[in-house]
Amino acid sequence: MTTHRIMIADDHAVLRDGLRLLLSSYPQFEVIGEADDGMTAVATALQIKPDVLLLDIAMPNMRGIEAILELKRLEPEIKILVLSMHDREEYVLQAMKNGADGYILKKSAAAELVAALNHVISGEIYLSPSVSRHLVRNWLRDEESMAGVSRAETELSERERTVLKLIAEGRSNKEVASLLHISAKTVETHRARIMSKLELRTVPDLVRYAIKSGLVDL
Repeated sequence: MTTHRIMIADDHAVLRDGLRLLLSSYPQFEVIGEADDGMTAVATALQIKPDVLLLDIAMPNMRGIEAILELKRLEPEIKILVLSMHDREEYVLQAMKNGADGYILKKSAAAELVAALNHVISGEIYLSPSVSRHLVRNWLRDEESMAGVSRAETELSERERTVLKLIAEGRSNKEVASLLHISAKTVETHRARIMSKLELRTVPDLVRYAIKSGLVDL
């Protein structure tokens, strides 16, 4: 039987211990390394070259999203299976865009984790069923609305696109005003106009739109 070499990267020691014990109970898997932050995950994976890196995307020093991009640039043969508590579309899409081979939720059963590992080892893409359903629902919803949004996007001025980008990066009205040398009231006016043109209602909607349109990365 072929043994597949697995590395685990997560900042919670209890979870790493549990995953190591779980995977060690399967003869086809061998855990060969661990990391508790993004930078260490990249450095260790490059050194030991696992077949699959089990990677959390919420870690200190370097986010898992960035670690995926760096590892795929330097060692594209390493398979990366994201193991995350986040099922938000933005996280999933950015992880896959950066080169992840699969995305599974931490609440998944052990059998699903094993299945996901087998899929990515075989060169297939794996998404947790709940993540897949979520993406399809949003895709169907977006198909109904994006035609109008895409037309509205062309109506945004350069200043409005700049304001949108800064808001999506998490900056407050006061911070945007300081960076652009305008008043906070003017920033609020720009934001209201942007939301009206794009037919969006909340700041999270703005962030999601900015990520999808490529104005910002996660």
